[in-house]
Amino acid sequence: MSLRYYPLSKIKANKNTTGNEFLLNENPYKGKYYETFDGKFFTGANPIVGKNERLSRIPIYQGNEYLNNTPLTPKVRAALAQSNNNQTFNNQSTGALSVALPTPKFKGEPTSYFPTVIEDDYYAGSIMRYFCKRTNSAGYVTEISPDEYFAIQDGTVPYDVSNYLTTKIMWKITGPLNQKRISQYDIRAGIIDTNKRLVEIAEKTFLGIVAYIGDKYDKFARPTE
Repeated sequence: MSLRYYPLSKIKANKNTTGNEFLLNENPYKGKYYETFDGKFFTGANPIVGKNERLSRIPIYQGNEYLNNTPLTPKVRAALAQSNNNQTFNNQSTGALSVALPTPKFKGEPTSYFPTVIEDDYYAGSIMRYFCKRTNSAGYVTEISPDEYFAIQDGTVPYDVSNYLTTKIMWKITGPLNQKRISQYDIRAGIIDTNKRLVEIAEKTFLGIVAYIGDKYDKFARPTE
């Protein structure tokens, strides 16, 4: 396996899970893990410690109808049972699994999401923003959560993912507001011009994202000089 490198400013290290969030080789994983800036999860306290094996989220199912039509391995069933003490598992006459969840995680269509920026993000200098839209529409872009973005990639949302396109954009939030020349050879990229450039690149394959952003390229910005 090639060495995986993530700067410490791009990860959230030394996190713990009790076994109800992730799977490792189809088994519930319990212990230390870290999260990368692009929404991935690995075993170990940081990229230096341990094998750093990729973790996958335990799917959160939406209700009996969705569950009854979704194959669940015994390991995943056990992980789901452990994930919430208030869940109830009942074997019906059909033998299908019934789960009572307090709140559905995803709805029947992409759900609008407003990112929450924390101090660690400002320390890192950027966040990842995720977007979704129908395949047959240039507009109607929706900003979605990281969880929903990766659930769409995995096909674990309760709607037809073939009807939707997704994209993600690394969004700069610190630095000079506009490009700044320090010296002849030192030009500092600005928040606005960096985000504008990345959005315009995304527009080539994700029509409508420029209109959705609407020139608000300094959103969430904390300018520094």
